[in-house]
Amino acid sequence: MKVLTIGSATQDIFIHYKDPESLVFRNRKETRSYLLLEKGAKIDVETLSYSTGGGATNSAVSFKKLGFDVATFLKIGDGKAGQYVIDQLREHSVDVRLIVRDKHFGTGLSYIIPSFEGDRTIFAYRGANAQLTLDEVPFKAIAQSDALYITSLSGQSSQIFKPIVTYAKKYKIPVAVNPGVSQLCVGCQTLADALQNIDIFIVNSQEAKTFMLSLAPHLSPQELERDIASSVKFEQLPALVQSLVYIENINFNLKDFCNGVLSRGPSIVVVTNGDEGVYVAHKKTLYFFPSLPAKVVDTVGAGDAFGSCFAAHLFKGSSLEDALIYGVINASSVISFEDAKSGLLTERELKKRAAKVDRSLMKKFRL
Repeated sequence: MKVLTIGSATQDIFIHYKDPESLVFRNRKETRSYLLLEKGAKIDVETLSYSTGGGATNSAVSFKKLGFDVATFLKIGDGKAGQYVIDQLREHSVDVRLIVRDKHFGTGLSYIIPSFEGDRTIFAYRGANAQLTLDEVPFKAIAQSDALYITSLSGQSSQIFKPIVTYAKKYKIPVAVNPGVSQLCVGCQTLADALQNIDIFIVNSQEAKTFMLSLAPHLSPQELERDIASSVKFEQLPALVQSLVYIENINFNLKDFCNGVLSRGPSIVVVTNGDEGVYVAHKKTLYFFPSLPAKVVDTVGAGDAFGSCFAAHLFKGSSLEDALIYGVINASSVISFEDAKSGLLTERELKKRAAKVDRSLMKKFRL
C-alpha cells in the first residue's frame, strides 16, 4: 500500500543543561508551566544531540516501519541540514524524490530544551517549510497513492492544503490530516471549508480549542451540562468529556467539537489529550482510551507517532478500536526516547504489546 506524507521537516537539536527550572501558574480554569531562563545569565550547555523531526518525516518513518511503501513531499534548504534530513530518510528507505530544495530559505530547525518532567520547550525556525507553492505539488504522485497523511503546513505552504485534499477527494484517496497551529489560527476558515474532503481529522486538546472558535455554537453552560449524558456518573467521565471550555464568548465541550467537525465531512475525529489519553469520535460514538504507563524521556513526536499509527491501521482495514490501541502503544514507546523516531514500532512489535493491553480500559460514550 502506497502512502504519501506531506508537511514539515526539521533538523532537531536537543539542548541539555544542568538543573532546568520551571514555574507553574494555576487558576480555576487551567494550569500553565513556564521554563525559566534568567535574564543576563550565561547557561553552560552540557550536551547537544541531533535528530530529524517535523510531521512529514516522523510520519513517513512510522508508516515505513508498519510495512507501507512511503514517499514524502516537503521542502528543505540547499545546505547540510537539508542533506542530513534526506540521508536520515534514506536510511529508513523512504522515497525522497518528491522533496523540494529551496536556495533562498534554510531547512527548518527546532532547538529543543527538555524539562525534568519529560516535557519540552521548542524554539522553531520554519524556514523552507513555509515556502511550498502550488506549482510544486506532485499531483501525479498523489493520484498514484493509496492514502495521504498531511501534517503541519505553515505560512505560505498552508495555501496548498485545500487544493491537495480537493484533488485527493476527486480520486477517492483517503486523507488523514493533523494540521499545524497556523492552519488552526490564521487559516482556520480555509481548513473548515476543506473538512468536506478529509476523512480523518486529528488534533490535540489545545488545537481543538483554537479551531473551535470557527465551529462552536454559542451555547450556555446550562445547555452543555444537560447535553452530557452517560450511563456512568459525571465524576467518572474522562476529563474532556466532563469539562467545559471557555474561549472569549464561546462555551463548549468535547462533544460539541466532535459533532461540529463530523457534520462538516470527516468520518473520524481524534482529540489527543497528553498523558490523559485519546478521544475518537465516529458516527454517534465517542471512544476514549487512556495513555499507557511509560518512562517519559521526552514527549516530542508523540502526536506524530499516535496519528500516523492510528491512520495506518485504518487505511489497512483494522477496526477503530484496534487502531486506537495501536496508536496509543506507539506513542507510549516514542516518549521513552529523546527523539521522535527511535521509539517507533513495527507491526510485529505493536501486536506483541497489544496482546498485553487491558482492553477493558476502552470507554464509549454517546455523542
